[in-house]
Amino acid sequence: MADFRVPAELAETDRTALEDAAVVMYDALGCRGLGRVDFFLTAGGPVLNEVNTMPGFTEQSQAPKMFAAAGMSYPELVDLLVRDAAGVHG
Repeated sequence: MADFRVPAELAETDRTALEDAAVVMYDALGCRGLGRVDFFLTAGGPVLNEVNTMPGFTEQSQAPKMFAAAGMSYPELVDLLVRDAAGVHG
């Protein structure tokens, strides 16, 4: 069973390495909208585990919990994603 902690208890250098690696993978694959890029953090740095282009999206799912930890409510996240998909900005 996974131990899901939000936010993850990481050193700042590890957090930055994981964030940078996630953005590189997301962009390289041409992803859009909501996706989750999962890594194993090893002594040699991040190792890609999987890219989940359709993560679960109930209020109890990991992706909304991650956004909530960053200060965005579930309704705000839904609104952001719908606006982004519709090309409405602002």
